[in-house]
Order: sequence, then structure tokens, then C-alpha cells
Amino acid sequence: MNSASLKRLAGVVWLAVGGMLAWRGVRMLQLAETTWGLALALALGLLVGAAKGHFVLSRTARRNIRRIDALEEPRPWNVFSGRFVIVIGMMIGLGIGLRTMAEHGWLTWALVGGIYVGIGAGLAVSSSVYFMRPRPALSTRTDSVPDDDDALTGLLVTNLGTPDAPTPGAVRRYLRQFLGDPRVIEVNRLLWAFVLNVMILPRRSRASAEAYAQVWDPETGSPLLHWTRATAAGIAERLGDGWRVEVGMRYGRPSLTDAITRLQDAGCRRIIGLPLYPQYSNTTTGTTQARVAEIVSALRNQPAISWVPPYPDDPAYVTALATRVRDAYGDHEPDHYVFSFHGLPERYVKQGDPYVDHCARTSWALAEELGLDRTRWEMVFQSRFGDEPWLQPYLDEYVPALAARHDRVLVATPGFAADCLETIEEVGIRLRATFEAAGGRDLILVPALNDSPHWIEALTELARGAAVGSLRTP
Repeated sequence: MNSASLKRLAGVVWLAVGGMLAWRGVRMLQLAETTWGLALALALGLLVGAAKGHFVLSRTARRNIRRIDALEEPRPWNVFSGRFVIVIGMMIGLGIGLRTMAEHGWLTWALVGGIYVGIGAGLAVSSSVYFMRPRPALSTRTDSVPDDDDALTGLLVTNLGTPDAPTPGAVRRYLRQFLGDPRVIEVNRLLWAFVLNVMILPRRSRASAEAYAQVWDPETGSPLLHWTRATAAGIAERLGDGWRVEVGMRYGRPSLTDAITRLQDAGCRRIIGLPLYPQYSNTTTGTTQARVAEIVSALRNQPAISWVPPYPDDPAYVTALATRVRDAYGDHEPDHYVFSFHGLPERYVKQGDPYVDHCARTSWALAEELGLDRTRWEMVFQSRFGDEPWLQPYLDEYVPALAARHDRVLVATPGFAADCLETIEEVGIRLRATFEAAGGRDLILVPALNDSPHWIEALTELARGAAVGSLRTP
């Protein structure tokens, strides 16, 4: 008899004993006084037994396999060690004792039957170890120096996200993920789950889908995704070799998970995150960084993650904004300038979110670059929803009120890196209509930075600065 035959014999014995114990346990369970007791004992016995078989008895079986492999001349009586035979004898005695106590009413049949079933299930599960072909050892020999893991740096360009299509179903999926984020909506989660799914999504999904349909391009699709990809492509071209650039959306697709996976598959052991949010908020940059940390923490081979810090008054970013503004108004300067940022509930700022300060720094830097007196510009906020107070002044109230005093009003959206629903539909369509209805003559809408050369160059330098650790934290 060789070692392989002896191991198969041990497996057969292991399985046969397990099957016999399980069968006897089931017979005992039939003597249980209640049906629910029988079912509970059977379920617990199988569950606990399977777990013990996988985590405990399987190790015992592997030790026995190693012992058999070490035998010089295997014989049938070597199937188990003498010590193990003693243990088996003790277990048989314990089993007889338990059965005797059940017969005298000292223990319930449900308990004893469950124990029998559990031991039987454990033996049956662990018996598979004897019949499995051992895996070959992982080779650790190397005949050349492994590739340098730091040869390629990954750049993760992130933005908020967009639905897959301008349809109620796609918008519903997107809004459920976006508005379901506890960093975006800071209320009781159980209450908000009810409000979101029962009161908001059924109504808002259809209305938002109609709005998205007005900005959706038949060829390029979502403007936000299109311009974000164009921005990433421009950065990648300027960064050149040694970099891999991917786009990841906080909500929707392409997801952050997919982007990180692509960067890892490309060999990036170092990833720099570049949020297209110049002004930091917990609801944008904060939730993105938290999600990336969550994704990376689940990986076995975790890349090193660093982030481009907020850049609300970065000189190159401000120059790109100013160039965009001047191009928009051309030879006829507007009477008044409005710098609009996405709104935020006031209580978020009161709790420590630095967003307002960052927006103000951008506004002041842009106004200085444009040579504007403080009386000629204002910082406002848009896109609010719900009943609680949001940051003011409100764009949709402030701009129409200007119509009585100014013929030409310029609206720039410095916080939006890419044109999207909020810039095209909310400002370009709805705000323009209310401004003209209030008597305004000319509303100049400054396009978002999109893939303008100055903006691409600014982001490229921010990425390079983060790579060498030369960026300051605002």
C-alpha cells in the first residue's frame, strides 16, 4: 500500500463515520418533543458542524496527511496515529454517555441529536481534504530583478458623476446613489431612506430626466462626462510617459472602483487623486476621498494614494478663469459680474465645512485678476433644494433683481470645471429666461473651463506638484 491509497482509505473512514453519526443524529431528532425543536437542532447542528469541519477538523486531517506522507512503509493500520485512535475511543464513549443521558431524560433528544449531526457534518466536510490533489507550492525563485513598481504614476481625475442616459430610470439610479450618500445629505438615515425612495425619487427622477434631455448631446452624451474625459485626455498628453490618467466618477460610471482597477492593472503603485473641485467641501472632495480610501482598503496590494490639495486661488487656475471670462464678453465689458457656486446648506458650513471661505478666495482672486472694484461683482450660490436655509445670495433671486439696474450681466461658474446640467440648463436656460422676463437685456454666460488650454495646463502643473510634494495646503 502506498501513501495515496492510505490517504484515500483515511478519507473513506472519515466520511463513513461522519455519515453514520449524522444518520444516528437524525434518528434521535425524530424523538424530539416539538417540531420546531427538531428543526432548530438540525439547523444548528449542520451549521456548527460544517464550520468546525472547515476550520478545525480540516486542519486535523491535513496533519494526518503529512504524517502519512512521512511514513517510509505505509500499512493499513497506519491510517490513523495511535493518539488519534485514543481520541476516537474517548469520543465514542462520550457519544454513548450522551445517548444514555437522553434515554433517562437527563438531556433532550433534540440536544443530543443536534450534537451527533454536528459532529457528523464536521467529519463529512473535512473528509474532502483526503481526496483533494495538493496544490503545487508557489515558486519564489527569480532569475532577474522584478520590474520597478514605481515606474508608472497614476492620476485619478474625479468628478461628481452623471446618469447613464436622460431617462427616468437612469436618473433614478444616479440620484439614489448621489442623494443616498450620508456626506451629501446629513439627516437620520432611516428617515431619509423613506423620504428619498417614497417622496423624492418618484417625482424628481422624471423632472430631472426632462432637464437632462435638454443638455444631452446625441453624439457625445452627458456634457459633464464628455468634458471630464476631454480634460483627462489633455492632462495625459501634457504629462507624457511615466503617467497613466483615468477618470472616476463619485456616482455613476465610470466608477472610482473601475478607475482604480485600471490604474492598478496598468502597474501604477502610486496614485494621485485630482478632484475637479477647486473649492473643498465634505460633500464633494471629502466624500470622494472617503470612497477612494474605502476602495483601496479592501485591496491586498494597496497603492499609495495622495491627493492634490484644494486650489481655490491657484494662480494658473485663476488665470484660466479670467481668460474664459474675457473671451465670453469680448469687446463689450458687462455692467456687473456674478460668480456663482453650487449651494450648500448653511448648517454644513456652521459645522466646519470650509467651502464658503474657498469660494470667497476664488472670487476675490478672480476679481483682482479682472481688475474689478468690489461694487462690480458678487458671489452667489445656486442649485438649492429642500426647505432648510442654504448659502446666500441665491442665484435665481439675485440675478433677476439686477435687471432693473444693469443691461449687461455676466455670470461665471468658477466651481464647475465642466459644463453640466447646473450650468447649461439651470443658468443658460432657466436663469436667462427669468432675467429677460424681469427686463434684463443681455445675460452673458461664461462657459465652464472644460478643456481650455490654460485650465489643462493648470491641472497638469497641480498633478506634477503633487507628485513631487511641492503643493501647499490651503
